[in-house]
Amino acid sequence: MVPVSSLITVLAYAVAVLGYLPVAPHVDLAVRLAFPLALAAGIFLDKKGTYPFTGIPATAVTVTFFIVYFMQLSMANPAAPVVNFLVVLLSVRLVNEKNPRNLLQIFALALFALASSSLFSLSAVFLVYLFLQLGLIAVSLVLLTFHSVDARLRLTRRSLRRVIGVALAMPAASVPLLLIFFAILPRTQYPLLNFLNVPGERATGFSDRVEPGKASSIGDVKTIAFRAECEQLGRNDLYWRGIVFDTISGATWVRSGKRLVEVSATPPGKAIRQVVYPEPSRNSYLLALDVPLRIDGVRASQDADFTFTRRPSGSGRIRYEARSVLTGAIPVPRGIDRSHYLRIPGRVSARIAALTGEFTVGNPTDEERLNRVETWFRRQGFRYATSGLPVTADPVDTFLFVRRTGHCEFFASSFATLLRLAGVPARLVGGYYGGDYNDVGGYYAVTEDRAHVWVEAFVKGKGWVRVDPSSFASNFDRTTTSSRGFATKITALLDSLTWYWNQAVITYDLQKQVDFIRRANRQFKGLSLALDPRLLPQALALAAVLTLSVWWITARSGRTPEERILRSFLARVEKVYGIPRNHRSRGLHELVHMVDDSAVAIFVDIWGGAIYRDRRLSREECRQLKQIINTIGDVRRKEPGKQG
Repeated sequence: MVPVSSLITVLAYAVAVLGYLPVAPHVDLAVRLAFPLALAAGIFLDKKGTYPFTGIPATAVTVTFFIVYFMQLSMANPAAPVVNFLVVLLSVRLVNEKNPRNLLQIFALALFALASSSLFSLSAVFLVYLFLQLGLIAVSLVLLTFHSVDARLRLTRRSLRRVIGVALAMPAASVPLLLIFFAILPRTQYPLLNFLNVPGERATGFSDRVEPGKASSIGDVKTIAFRAECEQLGRNDLYWRGIVFDTISGATWVRSGKRLVEVSATPPGKAIRQVVYPEPSRNSYLLALDVPLRIDGVRASQDADFTFTRRPSGSGRIRYEARSVLTGAIPVPRGIDRSHYLRIPGRVSARIAALTGEFTVGNPTDEERLNRVETWFRRQGFRYATSGLPVTADPVDTFLFVRRTGHCEFFASSFATLLRLAGVPARLVGGYYGGDYNDVGGYYAVTEDRAHVWVEAFVKGKGWVRVDPSSFASNFDRTTTSSRGFATKITALLDSLTWYWNQAVITYDLQKQVDFIRRANRQFKGLSLALDPRLLPQALALAAVLTLSVWWITARSGRTPEERILRSFLARVEKVYGIPRNHRSRGLHELVHMVDDSAVAIFVDIWGGAIYRDRRLSREECRQLKQIINTIGDVRRKEPGKQG
C-alpha cells in the first residue's frame, strides 16, 4: 500500500526540479545554490514533520528578495530579475508544509520557471522538460483529488497503476491536437518574448573589430555560433571566413567600407558545398569556409575580398547554401591598391621600427619579406593565452617585447603590422577556426570560443596568401575536434536533436506552411475517383468488411475482460428471463433473488468476490465464468411443464 500524501510530495519535488534545471544557468549564483539547499531542507523537514520557516520567516525572505530584484528591474534587463524571483519563491515553498494549497503553488511556480527558460533559449530539450512536467502535474492533480477526500488514503499498486494511467491519458489525448496546431499556427524563431531579453556582449565570439590590449582576459563561451552541413575535412581546411579588416586606427583594426576595385580570379582548389545554420545574432556577416565564392538562400551583398553581408530582410533563423574553394591563396591578376594595405599607425615604437629594418635588408621580394617575418615570429617562443593579457595603449610593442603572451588578436595584429612596416600589403580576416564534426547529423558545430583572427599577406604572383600567426605560438593547440569518448558521443547526440529541432520546428515558418498546403492541394487535385463498374461488388464488400471491423474494434475498445464478461452475463439473463439490463439500479445480488437460478448465484459470487475486493479476475476465473454463462437457464428448461 502506498500513502497518497507521500507520493504527492515526491511528485512535487520532481516537478520543482524539472522547473529549476532549465533555468538554473541563467539565474544568479546565490539563487542557483539556494534551490538545492531548499530541496534538501524540505526533504529533511518533511521527515521530521516540523516547519519552522512558515509564516513570518517565509514572508520576510520573500519580501526581501522581492525588493532586491525589483530594484534591478530596468528596460535593459527586465527578464533576469523576474526569473530569479520565481526560483526564490519556488525554493521558499519547498521548505513549507506540503498541504494542498502549497502543493498547487509549487506546481504553478515550477511551470512558470520552466516557461521562463524560454526567455533565454528555445530548444528541443525544453519540449522534453515540458512533457515530463505536464505528465507529473497531471498525475499529482488526480492524486490530490483523492487526498482532499481522505488525507490518510493508501492505494494498492494495482490501483496506483490505474490512477497513473488515467492521469497520463489526459495530456496524451492532447497530442493529436498539438500536431494539428503545429502545422497551422505561426511560431517564433527566437526565444519566447525575446524582446524582453536583451542579450549582452559575448566574452568570446565573432566581432566587427579587432582590439588587442582592451581586456586582461577573455572568457570562453561554449555556445553554438553556427552549424554547417558538409563533408568531414582536415583540420587545416576549417577556416570559416566572415569579415576582412583592412584599416588600422591606433591599435584597433576595422573594416573601412571602402569599395575595392581589385578583381580577384577564381582560386584553384577543392570545391566544397555547405548548408549553414547560424544561431540568431546581431551579426550581419555570413560565415563560410575560406574562400567562399557564392552564397544562396538569403539576400546578400558580396565584396571583392569575398566578404558576404546579409541584407536586411526580417528577423529570425536563416539557412543558406555556400560554395567555397579550399585554398590558402586568392589570386588577384590585376594587382591591388598597395598604398591602402600599407598604411600604418601614426606612431610606432623605436623597437618595432628597428626590428622591421632587419626584414628589408637587401631589397627582398614580398615573399622573402614574408618569410623573414614568419621565421622571426617562430623563433620568439610566443605563448598563446586568454588570461593575463597586457592592457596597454601600445599592445603590439608590449606583446612583441615585454609580455610575449596573447591570443589570436595579438598574434594577427602584430604580425600584420610588422608586414606593413616591412612593405608587404597585409590585412586581417575574422571568422572561426575548427569545429566539432557530428557524425549523427553530418555537420560541423562551431562554438563561439572558436572565433579566430588570421592574416592575409599579398605576394606578387600568388595574390592574398593566408597566414595564421597564432600557429607560431609554442603552445598553440591545432586540434579542431574533440576526442571521441562516450561523453562526447552523448553530447553530439543531444546537439543533433537540437539541430533537427531547429530544422523541423523552429524554422518551420509560414512559407513552409504554405508549401505544405500547396503540395496537399496538388495531390488532392490529382486524385482520380474513377471506378471500374466490374469492381463495384468487390468494393462494396470491402467497404462492408472495413465498416464491421471498425464497429467491432470500437465496440470492444476500452473494455476490460471483466466488463466484457459482465455484459455477456447480463445479455444471457435478459434473453432467458426477460429482465432488462438496467439491473444496476437493483444490484447483482438482488438479481440472484429475482431469477432463482443457481448458475446466476455462482456467477455473482465469483465475479463479485474479485471485483468488489478491488482485484482483477484470473484467467481460470474468466474461463469458469464463461462456462457458467452458457449454463444459465438450464435449471428452468429441466422443470416439468417448461420443456420446449
